[in-house]
Amino acid sequence: MSRRDEPGKPKGERFADFLDEETRPLERGPTRVAPPAPPRPRVDPGHDASDSPSGFHRPDPAEPLLGARSGVTDATLYALRRGDPTPQERVDLHGTRTDTAAALLTKRLESARARGLRCVAVIHGRGKHSATGEAVLRDALPEWLTSPPSANHVLAFAPAPSSLGGIGATLVLLRKKR
Repeated sequence: MSRRDEPGKPKGERFADFLDEETRPLERGPTRVAPPAPPRPRVDPGHDASDSPSGFHRPDPAEPLLGARSGVTDATLYALRRGDPTPQERVDLHGTRTDTAAALLTKRLESARARGLRCVAVIHGRGKHSATGEAVLRDALPEWLTSPPSANHVLAFAPAPSSLGGIGATLVLLRKKR
């Protein structure tokens, strides 16, 4: 049986055997340790929607067809770019003039959102058949999606994967139904 286990000795006498002249009490540390400061949020200049009146940010300046409202995570945006969620409806702007295409897009996005749809594929074409050989509708689409009245319905947009139209289509993630 060790000295510590001697049940008959009082507590003070059990530890008296360990004391000698060279021992000294330990200095006590602070009574309370402050909790660590919360991590500071990482500020990404691409996500600053304050410079955009519409509240949209563009994570990749080289990709104009990639944008989202502030608060939408990059993971959600890049999932949309991969085709997730799958588009539930197509809005085909092929062959329409730019002045009618913007109004048609707004009307179709409003209708899709009212029916509770989550994702729409906007088919704008690659510009092969335009008079100038440029993708006029594709180039105008980001401005339409980030400006009222269409912006009221849009949460995010991204170029479609090749299986859903590639560079001739853009996927639009709609805001939840009111």
